Amino acid sequence: KYRLFTGQTVNLQKSAVFFSRNTSSHLRRSICNALNNIVSHRSTKYLGLPLGIGRSKGKFLI
Repeated sequence: KYRLFTGQTVNLQKSAVFFSRNTSSHLRRSICNALNNIVSHRSTKYLGLPLGIGRSKGKFLI
C-alpha cells in the first residue's frame, strides 16, 4: 500500500524489524515470514545510539 500511495519502494536491505518483549513468538514468526526474516538485534544503532537502551538515554549522551 505504501508503494502504491507514494510511488516509493521500501529498501529491504536497509530495513529492520524490532519486537517488544511482549510480542508473542507466534506473532514474531508470522511477521518475519511475511517480511523474509528481516529482524534486527539489540546491538543495532540508530543515530549513534544503541536501540536497546530503553528510556535511560541520558547516560549515553554524556
